[in-house]
Amino acid sequence: MQYNEMASRGRVTAYLPEEIQKALEEWAEEESRSVSSLTTYLLTKSVRERQEQKKDKSESDRP
Repeated sequence: MQYNEMASRGRVTAYLPEEIQKALEEWAEEESRSVSSLTTYLLTKSVRERQEQKKDKSESDRP
């Protein structure tokens, strides 16, 4: 990864319930990835799905 790619990334701090943290750690280990990488994947997927839902809804609202 190049420096300017890293600079364009945002950073988020999240405080999770212990059981969610443990579940994410287990999931990440099963997939041989870091918790950070897994979380980035899950959040990206969720945001894209939401954007699609909003897009579909706005298109269905058209006459």
